[in-house]
Amino acid sequence: MIYWSPQYIGGNMSKGHFVLDKLDQVSSLEQEKRDELKNRKPRVYEKIRNFDARAHLGFISPIIRVCWDYTCNFVCDHCCAEERMPRTIRKLVAKNGKADNRYTMSYDDLAKFASDADEYGLYRMVLTGGEPTMWKDLFKVIEILDPNRHLVIMDSNALRIADEEQFSVRALADAGVYKLQISLDSFVEAEHDTFRKMPGSYQRVRKVLPQVIPAGMKLLVSTCLTAGRASTQEFADLNRYCTEEIGAMLYVTYAKPTGSCASHMDWMVTKADTDKIREFEAKGFNITTHMTPSYMRQKDAGSVPLGHYDGCITVKGINNLEPWGDIVPCPYMDVAIGNVLQDPIATILDRGMRIKDLGPQRNDCLIGEDPEFMGRHNTAVARWKIQGNQVPLPWGEFWTDKDVVL
Repeated sequence: MIYWSPQYIGGNMSKGHFVLDKLDQVSSLEQEKRDELKNRKPRVYEKIRNFDARAHLGFISPIIRVCWDYTCNFVCDHCCAEERMPRTIRKLVAKNGKADNRYTMSYDDLAKFASDADEYGLYRMVLTGGEPTMWKDLFKVIEILDPNRHLVIMDSNALRIADEEQFSVRALADAGVYKLQISLDSFVEAEHDTFRKMPGSYQRVRKVLPQVIPAGMKLLVSTCLTAGRASTQEFADLNRYCTEEIGAMLYVTYAKPTGSCASHMDWMVTKADTDKIREFEAKGFNITTHMTPSYMRQKDAGSVPLGHYDGCITVKGINNLEPWGDIVPCPYMDVAIGNVLQDPIATILDRGMRIKDLGPQRNDCLIGEDPEFMGRHNTAVARWKIQGNQVPLPWGEFWTDKDVVL
């Protein structure tokens, strides 16, 4: 079944549509990963190959960020999720006097979602929040998602991984976690600990990072880019450490004007910052952003990813599954395109790709670089919260059927 037509990628059907070619070549690094998966995780490998063959027809296979529980042991100024955390919701309920009566997903609901996602062809599930090591049922969630059907990836600040045996690198690898994404927001200890508001955090991260790859897992080092940081010696040193010392990919997230970071507009990156990131890429450093295509052809075969999308990855590249079943098309947005307790994930992704804001290919970041959308989004969210409601806004409150191209 084709869930949406590639004609919508172009965003203006009266002028024809954007044409995608089949994915005939991938980078040597990507091919190496696939060869490994063919033996370790044949069902995942099968889904990747099916996606390659059908992407040019309009199929998508985005990452799903499973935000099972937003509990966190850190309080970071740049966090986009603070308003979803139980500690903040309790404060808002006490302040507004309006109870939060949203239904929270059960294990059966999660199992139904995992099966639907597998049938659709999704294969990447990222455990996030919040801090997954704060979940009392972390290993139950991993079991339900099934590491044989999906690549289970986990975000973490590494504090409990470093300190507690039950969450050790070895324990996570044995449970089936495929990749760890560890946050390191400065290669200068004092700067990282201040940014994260957690003394000792830097040393915990540095303790954990060298353990991950030897344990058989993949490793991403996640770092938040603020204005001007890309041109500093600290950032250059971090790149060298990741590429040359631990063999990890440095995943750069741009500060966005949402959540706690909404009060730090001076942190927003500029074109000069993003150009600097591309310079690091061109020099051969292991560095990527959410705007970098995952499936790149060999550089000598051209720079356009065949059959896959570059630019903004809303819906087509990443979505949040919220504790209440909402599907949010970007980690930095507070508005939903549907709810898996009401509709199958296939229906929701189809709808999302038909929404005029989200479906068309675009080279800029919608929530980070489009002032018109940012203003419209933030105004709607502010209005919703003034009424005593919790984010995210459900489907029908921001986007409606009127925004869907038929």
